[in-house]
Amino acid sequence: MLRRGRAFVFVGAAGLVLAVLGQLEALGPVASAGITVASTVMLALIAHGGVPLATEAVAFGASGAVAYEATRSYVPLVASGLLLTFVFGTRAMRSRTWRELAFHLGLAFASGVAASWVARANAGLEVTLWMTAIMVAALLASAPWLVPSDAPRTFALRRLAGRARGAGRWRLLRAVVAHRQLRDLELPTPLRRRVERAFDDVIRRTEQRLDGEGAAGVQRTIDQLVRVARAAKAREELLGELDESSERLAADGEALEAEVAALTELG
Repeated sequence: MLRRGRAFVFVGAAGLVLAVLGQLEALGPVASAGITVASTVMLALIAHGGVPLATEAVAFGASGAVAYEATRSYVPLVASGLLLTFVFGTRAMRSRTWRELAFHLGLAFASGVAASWVARANAGLEVTLWMTAIMVAALLASAPWLVPSDAPRTFALRRLAGRARGAGRWRLLRAVVAHRQLRDLELPTPLRRRVERAFDDVIRRTEQRLDGEGAAGVQRTIDQLVRVARAAKAREELLGELDESSERLAADGEALEAEVAALTELG
């Protein structure tokens, strides 16, 4: 639910940014550069969607603005492609394989080029048609959302597991699996917030390289989170079985009513 909501927010923000970027020619170089940096960083943070690695998202957004400003006067379509590639930089980083990473970046570049072409090709139309074209361009720019990737916390745990050794690495990999499971399950909002805070605590304390006592606290928290993930998954499966049972009971009830009606007619 949260991911879908953030995707809709990105579509709206992308439409606003595309509309603004199309008017930069009327502004001075300082104002246009400032607007480009601010809008690109905003898009990068929305695409990133989390506190972990937010600094990297800001850096990618600013780099995308620089690349856009350096090339938009010469190859504007390529400039937009580069901008969107940097916007989705941290999201592409969270891909699980190199193939997914390459596909993510390639799709982001192609989406940026296509969105810019649509926006520019319809720049001189009547306002209503132009706004429609901007929304179409925004949808094209949002195409990389269709590519699956790990959540920011999951990727942060993955990166920490790559640096850890021994039992600590194994526990962090268990935390990665637990976070993936919990992300795909419907949890009550208060419980989800508590779980996410617990994962943030694991990430923070692991990054600080605590001593043996602190490490034990991290291990205990990871074990608890793994148990929460298993319990939540079992709850989801149980609810699914209950739904199936309810559907079967409803079907049996309808069949029984039909038989009673048939017997009544015969009587």
